[in-house]
Amino acid sequence: MNVTLPDQLLIARQAIEERRRKREEEDQKDLDALERVARLLASSPAPPPANGAQAAKEHISASKDHSVGEEGAASDSDAPQIITTVLEAVLSRPNVSLSPRMILEMLESQNFQFSRDEGKRIFSVAQALRKLTERDQPQVRLVRRGSGRRPNMYRAIVQEINPAHITTATRLSEMTQ
Repeated sequence: MNVTLPDQLLIARQAIEERRRKREEEDQKDLDALERVARLLASSPAPPPANGAQAAKEHISASKDHSVGEEGAASDSDAPQIITTVLEAVLSRPNVSLSPRMILEMLESQNFQFSRDEGKRIFSVAQALRKLTERDQPQVRLVRRGSGRRPNMYRAIVQEINPAHITTATRLSEMTQ
């Protein structure tokens, strides 16, 4: 195939124009992003003076936390309450394996006030159970990992005291009570 010089010039010109157009689009996207960041920074308080990169990261994370809706803020403040309530529910049945759905039903029967909407309650319970299993001294353990439609099953960790380890002071305090 024989391409003439004017055709080659036309093809090269089109390629250059296409690269210029793409670069302008990318530059426009960058400018839009910078404008969004500038609006975000203008709507939040100024960061305290510290080292540059760390201060910027902290300021951006604080801005995100500040911009979270009421639902997100309410669920963050209720996290310790739901974890405590889920722990109490699991400890109330120490010899039974429980799924997040079973615990959710127990909490609903106790009229527990969830801060999240109906569809996300099960996720809150599952997250609380996961956090309880990941503590330094977990009080709940994962008995069976779920797969497909089978849910994770959890059980309370019952601390059994070995009678050989009971000290004399403990025996005396038990006798006096």
